[in-house]
Amino acid sequence: MADIDDPFFIVPAVQPDEESTGTVATTEVTPEDSVKREPIVRRRVRRVRRTTRTVRYIDPWSVLRVAGIFHVVLYLVLLITGVLLWNVANTTGTVDNVERFMESFGWESFEFKGGEIFHQAWVLGLFLVVGLTGLAVLAAVTFNLITDVVGGIRVTVLEDVANDMEAVPAPSPGGFGAWLRSRRTDR
Repeated sequence: MADIDDPFFIVPAVQPDEESTGTVATTEVTPEDSVKREPIVRRRVRRVRRTTRTVRYIDPWSVLRVAGIFHVVLYLVLLITGVLLWNVANTTGTVDNVERFMESFGWESFEFKGGEIFHQAWVLGLFLVVGLTGLAVLAAVTFNLITDVVGGIRVTVLEDVANDMEAVPAPSPGGFGAWLRSRRTDR
């Protein structure tokens, strides 16, 4: 008989005989038997509904905010990237090599001035941020005027109509599962 303190000790299962004689047959389940069993797999069925939506209006104020933030972030990223690349190129001697290469075409002296290049990129970048943001707002206003005439843009969307909670295995009574079932709403 196995020792109860043994971690691999499995309590024998008690099952009735095939005949209803009142006798009980015992079966011992080994760890190998539990490994051979296939897990129960529950499939989630996704049902989608095809719907058509029409885009008729885009708020110019929201376009201004989103485009403004996008262009400012893009400006900063490109400016910082340019400074870092300039420092790497200057440190590795690439700038000097390009200057000598340009002088080989006949210029008496050709020199890149990093401070002037940065200043011009800084000012040009600010103008581009303002200009591209203005173009985005102008495009939104133009879109609104055109959709007043033609009726908008139709977009087909696939909407998920399956309730994900249906596919989750039923939890044990009480606890978080009971709370979740009480909060679940059918859509």
